[in-house]
Amino acid sequence: MARIQVDPAVRCGPESGEATTMRALSRYRETYGPHIPLGAAGQLDLILAESDPAARLAPNSGCSKDDARDSEHSLLAHGMLLITDDGSLRMTIPPDTPISAPNGEWAFVEKKAEAPAELIDTTG
Repeated sequence: MARIQVDPAVRCGPESGEATTMRALSRYRETYGPHIPLGAAGQLDLILAESDPAARLAPNSGCSKDDARDSEHSLLAHGMLLITDDGSLRMTIPPDTPISAPNGEWAFVEKKAEAPAELIDTTG
């Protein structure tokens, strides 16, 4: 077994960026399992931080903002939320489910939540 060497000059206290990253990874693992789609989960966190749909969802659903954010990650993990190329969020119905599109294909909810302008890469 490999021995881990710790650099004594590096301090990773509870408020460090490293500790914040580890907490996020632990939260992601609870939702996504052992194979975390880091790109998608991180992009979702950026969208949620900038547009904060969780804050709008929480009062109407009777749950906390953190619970609403966790629910949005759960929807992504189950294929019911899609981050499009332009950074907007679309609700989906995964294939081969009772209410999927004909022939068992993906179905998309018509209305989409637009990403904040500053998150959209317009350079092509």
